[in-house]
Amino acid sequence: MKNEIEKPFLDRIKKLEDKLGYTFKDKTLPLTALTHRSFVAEYPKKLKDYEVLEFLGDAVLSLIVSEILIKAYPDAKEGELSQIRSAVISEAYLSKLARMIGLNELVLLSKGEIQQKGMERESLLCDVFEAVFGAIYVDCGYFIDPPRQVFNRLFKEKLLQDIEKGDIPRDYKSLLQIITQKTLGITPKYRFISAKGPEHEKIFTMECIITEDLKTTGTGRSKKEAETKAAQKAYIQLKNHQENQREKN
Repeated sequence: MKNEIEKPFLDRIKKLEDKLGYTFKDKTLPLTALTHRSFVAEYPKKLKDYEVLEFLGDAVLSLIVSEILIKAYPDAKEGELSQIRSAVISEAYLSKLARMIGLNELVLLSKGEIQQKGMERESLLCDVFEAVFGAIYVDCGYFIDPPRQVFNRLFKEKLLQDIEKGDIPRDYKSLLQIITQKTLGITPKYRFISAKGPEHEKIFTMECIITEDLKTTGTGRSKKEAETKAAQKAYIQLKNHQENQREKN
């Protein structure tokens, strides 16, 4: 199997193995984990993209992170654990871990995706990160111990530190919806404002509308990111208002 893979790919696989501290028995698995569908479409020989391994890796990482949280916070309630886990296995956080080990330098992309800086997109880096752990899981015969050991050795300490410092993403759109439904009986609405810049570097602006008196805007490289930032501003404003009201009473 190894001889069927071209040397540039083997060199890339070796770099990945060095970063992970894990040697793959089946070298096609890490190659697949690093291959974006745009590269498959452009490459003259048959290759697989990472999407199936990404699907599997998402479940593997969810289990590993759940175990870490339950052991670290044995008295926490299910809702608290679910919220933290959602933040940790989000695109924003997993892409951060992907950059820690330089996965953005290893992913195989088409020329067009490279020009558009696809290797820096949170969604793509998150997908590759999940695919790599899916690849480890398959390579070791579908046992959770090897991917768990790799994750814990590389990321567990960083993860727990970030949780303690509050340096993890929060699902502000969900948090905002909960607080507005509970206190105002309404659901936030989002409106597209603008998209500026060249096609590969567009900056989107979205508006979050709670009431006529409470509207916030956010910007980002995607509509989703811009909505999240707008929701964060609105959530903070509402929380501050609630705290001020409590102090007055």
